[in-house]
Amino acid sequence: MSYKLVETYHPKYRLIKILYITKYMIKLVAPGWSYNKAIVAAQYGADEIYVWVPFTSLRMRQNKIRGFEELKNTIDAIHSLGKTALLTMNIFPRNNDIKIFESTVEKIADVWADAVIFSDPWTFKIIRKYLPDTDLHLSTQTSTMNYWAVQFRYDLWVKRVVLARELHIDEIKDIKKNVPQMELEVFVHWAMCMSYSWRCLLWDYMSGRPGNKWECSHACRFKYKVRLEEERRPWKLFQLENDENGTHILSSKDLCVINRLDEILPYVDALKIEWRSKSEFYVWSIVKAYRHALDSILQKNKVNSDIINLVNVVPHRQYRDGFLLNKMQDYPEGEDNLSLLDKVKWNGIPQGGRGGDKGAGEFLTSTTLDSAGPLFNRNYFWTFTDKFIEHNWKKYFQIDPKEVITRWTKVKFISPWSMWELEILDILNSKGKELEKATCNTPDTYILTDQELQGREILYE
Repeated sequence: MSYKLVETYHPKYRLIKILYITKYMIKLVAPGWSYNKAIVAAQYGADEIYVWVPFTSLRMRQNKIRGFEELKNTIDAIHSLGKTALLTMNIFPRNNDIKIFESTVEKIADVWADAVIFSDPWTFKIIRKYLPDTDLHLSTQTSTMNYWAVQFRYDLWVKRVVLARELHIDEIKDIKKNVPQMELEVFVHWAMCMSYSWRCLLWDYMSGRPGNKWECSHACRFKYKVRLEEERRPWKLFQLENDENGTHILSSKDLCVINRLDEILPYVDALKIEWRSKSEFYVWSIVKAYRHALDSILQKNKVNSDIINLVNVVPHRQYRDGFLLNKMQDYPEGEDNLSLLDKVKWNGIPQGGRGGDKGAGEFLTSTTLDSAGPLFNRNYFWTFTDKFIEHNWKKYFQIDPKEVITRWTKVKFISPWSMWELEILDILNSKGKELEKATCNTPDTYILTDQELQGREILYE
């Protein structure tokens, strides 16, 4: 157990900042891009939930919190569960965005958020104008990569920096050593973007829809026909191999460091989970898995492999440790280490040696790593509210089935406290009429199970 001095205040009453001693904890930070997902993230173990503010965040197309009243209700619900609410306002405004950004900040001044995540220097000024006592977290969009930049932000009273995704843990260790008073946050699980610090211009160019505001259409996940031409071999084009899903040359593997958290924890203050357009099933599973891993390390308890394995149950691309735990210089691809010509096929025609003759229009085809590719969602059930009806003195909880369910259907389930298997004993509609089965087209379905439920459990497989 360790302790440190921290600055705090009550955001609702705007009390003066004071110093006090508290138990130091590493925060688990997760997004809540709808009311339900925010509540689920909080219930299943996230310490801080960041929600997107209308018109001012980078993920507006995925944001299901449409208005300011819903935003306030979501923050109130997060607070009621004893968790921290962060507002994401991290766009880089263009000239025609300035007025709407300022009016938005003015409108959210009374939602009592605990902190605001920002990027642009001008937005820093506006947020400070209307929210002078609210903590500020610097977004990863700013590509903060050295301790001088972190110190600069600390001098401006920024409380936390979400570091650039390109950093290696050795660099993060150096930053913490030089600026120990600044909170550092790093990404540990997310669908990685092919662009530098997620500053993507690909979709701006292809369709005129700005990826850095709210119009990202995941162009990096598309199929492309790509041929590579090496400068000294202009007559030979290297075509990447396709699998059954095409060639996804820009699509990165997903980041997952759940098995190596102990290497990261000494140098950071917060671990961030990110997702876009993911289901409640994904939210529950990933937050619960990382909560368990983090607590097991901090409390020196044995890890439950079934809970950790939830990261593999959800739909995902291949996992890797990313830049965080891999130095790119350890993977050289120059001619001295990995000659592309030593790895090619010549469509059945001899190459003619390294100097080689032209192949009369034939292409060399390089071998590739397995494609990261798109995701293909599996079928699953979920109970995403705590709504229930009573029938014959028993509780029937609302469920939204994703495939046919009948009586005696057995499924695995996860709650914030346990994992087990349950059996569906009875199915009703909202009027209490018994149903033989239910499908995704059956409205207001309620089920009785052989296990006691509280609501918001995950039901799967």
